Amino acid sequence: MSLTFYSKTSVMHLLSLVFLLILVVLSPAQASYSGSSQLGKSPQPHHRELVSRSTSDCQELSSVFATGDISTTSDTSFVAISPVGSYSTGPGGLELFLERPSGKITTKDGVNDKVATGATVNSTFTILYGRVTFYVSGPLVPGIVTAAILVGDSHDEIDIELLGGDSTHWQTNVFAPSPRDHGTIYGVFSGLEDYAHGNAEDPHAYTIDWSPQRIAWSVDGREVRALTPDQTLKNSARHYPVRPMRIQLGIWDASSPQGTAAWAKGPVDWTKAPHKTSAMFKNVTVDCPYVRKRKAV
Repeated sequence: MSLTFYSKTSVMHLLSLVFLLILVVLSPAQASYSGSSQLGKSPQPHHRELVSRSTSDCQELSSVFATGDISTTSDTSFVAISPVGSYSTGPGGLELFLERPSGKITTKDGVNDKVATGATVNSTFTILYGRVTFYVSGPLVPGIVTAAILVGDSHDEIDIELLGGDSTHWQTNVFAPSPRDHGTIYGVFSGLEDYAHGNAEDPHAYTIDWSPQRIAWSVDGREVRALTPDQTLKNSARHYPVRPMRIQLGIWDASSPQGTAAWAKGPVDWTKAPHKTSAMFKNVTVDCPYVRKRKAV
C-alpha cells in the first residue's frame, strides 16, 4: 500500500466519521418507552438532540407553519429533523406523517419486529418559562402516539401526548433528571386527562403554562392539572424543569418494546391501520407573561 493511497484513505475515513456524526445529531431518534406507573406503562424521556438557533428567557410567537416558518435548516423558527417528505404545510397547518414500514411485519409477544419512523419537528429557539399552546388533532390508531412537548438538551421535559388507542384521554408528564436518581424514573409524575367534549381525533387547544412556581396543563382553556416544584420531590430532590427547553412536535410508532406497546395500546396492527397516517398541528403560540413580569419589577 503506497503512502499516497494511505493518506487519501485516512482522509476519506475521517470525512465519513464526521458525516456520520452529523447524521446522528440531526436524525429523529425514535423515543422508546418502558417502565410502569399508575397508568399502566409510562414513557421515558424523548432524547432528540438539536442545537438551538437562539436562547432567551422567552420569545413570543404565533405560527401557522407557513413556508417561511419551517425548513430542513436552522434559519427558520422550526426545523424538520425527520426524512424528506415526512411533513407538509398548507392552509390547515403542519401535517406530520407516519408510514407503514416496508416488507413483512411480524407481531410476537406484544411487539412488532419493525417500527415505523414518524415525523419530528423542533423549534430552533428555546424558552425558559412561558405559556405554549398547541392546536392539535391526532390519529385514532392504537400504537401510534402524537406528541407536543417541551424538551431540553439536559433531558428535561414537559409533555402532552395523544394515544391513538385511547381516544377519550390525553396524557401529561414531566421529566427532570437528578444526580440522586438511580437510573431514569418513569411515570412518577405522569397524569391521565379527559376532554369536556370530543376526543383526541378532534382539534383541541392544549396548553403548557410553565412558570417558576408551577406547571399547568389545559385543554380548550380548561385547566386540568397543575404541578408545583415541591410536588416533584423524589429521592430527596426536586424533578422540576428549570432550564431552557425547545418545542418539539412529533408522531411516532410505539410498537416496541413491550412496555412501550402496552402503554400505547399497541402494537400497531398494520392489517387494519392505514398505510399512511398523520397528525395535524394547526398552529402553535408562545406567550411570555413571566418575562414581562420580571421586566416590570
